Amino acid sequence: MPKLSLKATISSRSSAEAFLTAPGDAVIVDRDGLRWLFLSCPCGCGAAIPVNLDPRAGPAWRLYQGMGGISLYPSVVRRTDCRSHFIVHRGSILMLGTRYDSHDFYVDRNLASLEEETFTHLSWLHTKSTEEIADSIAGSIPWDILQCCRRLVRRGLAVEGRGRNRGRFKRA
Repeated sequence: MPKLSLKATISSRSSAEAFLTAPGDAVIVDRDGLRWLFLSCPCGCGAAIPVNLDPRAGPAWRLYQGMGGISLYPSVVRRTDCRSHFIVHRGSILMLGTRYDSHDFYVDRNLASLEEETFTHLSWLHTKSTEEIADSIAGSIPWDILQCCRRLVRRGLAVEGRGRNRGRFKRA
């Protein structure tokens, strides 16, 4: 699995591309708050991908930094050129095909306690998104919550919404 390599944190996006020399290289633009993550496309096509981190500037990704490395939520989809689709999770980059949601993209044998806590945040009546659940569990990442929710579904303890509610969960 390719790795994300954070090269620098800078204050201006104008110099970001100079740091992107290999697939997976990344630069954070922090100007009075997180603004952008620029990364060199992990497929190797050489494109510099700007990822908006500032919700005031439109739809934005969430950046999580922790002991395991950088995570980015949701996935990144390039709709032109190489059409790459990938997840950045704990410093690793997982390139996705068209049917990624059936696999466990990250297996952590210590997810049992997080799975239990995730279950306590599920409602019988209303579905919740992985982002909502992650926001209510300190230090959690939506990718880990998605993993836990899908494990709960396989065990018959939770159900996932369909269509526009895919990625939203409630108790079974």
